[in-house]
Amino acid sequence: MTLTPPRKVTPRDYSRRTHGPKVAAIAAEMGQPLLPWQRYVADVALEVDSFGLFVYSTVLVTVPRQAGKTTLDLAASIQNALMGRNRRTWYTAQSGQHATEKFLEMVELWESSALRGLAPKARRSNGSAALPFVNGSKFRPFAPVEGALDGKQADKVSLDEFWYWTAAQYAILRQSFSATKLTREMVTGQRPQTWIFSTEGTVESTALNGMLDEFRSGTPDPTVAGFDWGIGDDDDPFDLDRIYARHPGAGHLFTREGLEAFRAEFADSPGEFARAFGNRRTGATERVIPVGAWRDAAWNDPTPPAPGRVCFAAAVGVDGVDTTITATQVHGAGTLSAVVKGGWMESTYGALAKLRELRAKYPDAGFIIDPNGPSAALHDEVQRAGFELIPVGTREVIAATQATVAGITNPAGPTWRYRPHDKLEAAAELATKRFAGDGTWLFGRRASVGSISALESANLGAYGVLHLPAVRSLQLG
Repeated sequence: MTLTPPRKVTPRDYSRRTHGPKVAAIAAEMGQPLLPWQRYVADVALEVDSFGLFVYSTVLVTVPRQAGKTTLDLAASIQNALMGRNRRTWYTAQSGQHATEKFLEMVELWESSALRGLAPKARRSNGSAALPFVNGSKFRPFAPVEGALDGKQADKVSLDEFWYWTAAQYAILRQSFSATKLTREMVTGQRPQTWIFSTEGTVESTALNGMLDEFRSGTPDPTVAGFDWGIGDDDDPFDLDRIYARHPGAGHLFTREGLEAFRAEFADSPGEFARAFGNRRTGATERVIPVGAWRDAAWNDPTPPAPGRVCFAAAVGVDGVDTTITATQVHGAGTLSAVVKGGWMESTYGALAKLRELRAKYPDAGFIIDPNGPSAALHDEVQRAGFELIPVGTREVIAATQATVAGITNPAGPTWRYRPHDKLEAAAELATKRFAGDGTWLFGRRASVGSISALESANLGAYGVLHLPAVRSLQLG
């Protein structure tokens, strides 16, 4: 069997010994012989130096769905647990529940293997699930929360579905196992490893995106072994033949006909299919707002619109990378939005001060901020500062999104208008769909690459200006 061409992998150094064959032997005894890509990863990731220490402290694996990463992770975790007495290997995924469910699937696979006598009494109770080995080692799941592994020993930590985490979330999680890894090498005589598995993600996948960008650069971290399979940047993400040729599980775990069936499951979300099976970061190919319609919706008239009440909206980009404040007012049969002067800023610093300035200048204006997602903290801060914010939830954001797109693409002419701004232009180009169930969708931070805070702000503003609270008046008598 030949190795499926990767996008990029750390090369094998054949001058070094490796524990890869042991992983292959364990997988075979479980009835899951390693595929070519799995064997390559095991051989490179478990290379040792002249002292017998693992060369790589981090192993980054990004492959499409249905490639067999669970088999590789289980076999590698068992191999690590069998390297000595009282070793500790851990597994987590996007949530504690997902981690436990996947761990129990691994246990079922283990219990059907010829090696089950090495760990004959698996524990399945929630909170204490574990695969204890006769040599005193343990393989356990854990929840990906702050302090999850505080005080715990860790020789191998596996982080699955890594695309779900932001860089900030990963930094918090990493603190709980990084400290013990520093001392563990002195205790066991072996370098601990962190294994990261994932399919490519989205803009919110800032932890994975940062690591992949560094790995793909000309100066990757020498302590990281990276393995990346999927379609290329210039490949058609809907070309099934190309996806099949670049998928490391194709022909081993599913057929060409099977790939067509998978494609049918994603009929309403082609971008998600490209992410899941082409392993391409979502947002690279789809554009939810047609270029022509967006250009037609631009308002280039230098004449100020007729006076009217204004709604100011604020939105924060993923990980707080930026904040955009827009002003929207009713204009003809629709709305007109614009980024206010000085209304785009890096991070969220200065957002409250700017909103206070606008409130002082426009006392009868409305203000709206999404209480969910990246804008949640700003919403709380502004509300505590005494602002009366227009109520909004996920249902209203979905309704606003549908109205915005309908207004831009209106066959009779756009009714959702905007004043051109570079941040709005970039956001419109990058935004794609995030499905919310029942066929509804919104501008999704999980379906775009780059900040779309400007578009999210204008979208909210167009909703808010149509739901302004009544102006309080004082009756003299």
